[in-house]
Amino acid sequence: MEIGSICGGGRYDDLTGIFGLPGTSGVGVSFGADRIFDVMNQLNLFPAESSTASILLFANFGEKESQYCLSLLTKLREAGIRAELYPDTVKLGKQISYASSRNIPFVALVGENEINDGKITIKRLATAEQQSLSLAGLIEYLIKM
Repeated sequence: MEIGSICGGGRYDDLTGIFGLPGTSGVGVSFGADRIFDVMNQLNLFPAESSTASILLFANFGEKESQYCLSLLTKLREAGIRAELYPDTVKLGKQISYASSRNIPFVALVGENEINDGKITIKRLATAEQQSLSLAGLIEYLIKM
């Protein structure tokens, strides 16, 4: 396999001269993150658990909902359930597409009604079936998966 260089660097005389401070040297180094990733991928060096996708994605409906979902996310992870929160507040369709492209089978929908009722609506992407569960019920349901 042809790898090529994955890092480089050197000494740079009068490095600060272009900024008006002549006579000061410098050294630098850089790493090619993309190349390192490609090499590790080709050589199958990533641990198996690092490629295990989440089984549940919390949709992001806004700041209040995200904060609430983060507390739920912590409890799910403590129970050994791989879950994540979508990082941005964007259209739900985009969030579901993301989950689908990452083979995440469930999306959790937690809006104001769910927060008030103490429930979590989950949608199974394969069947579009939805159900509303308590946190304990969700953990029990997902552990059986």
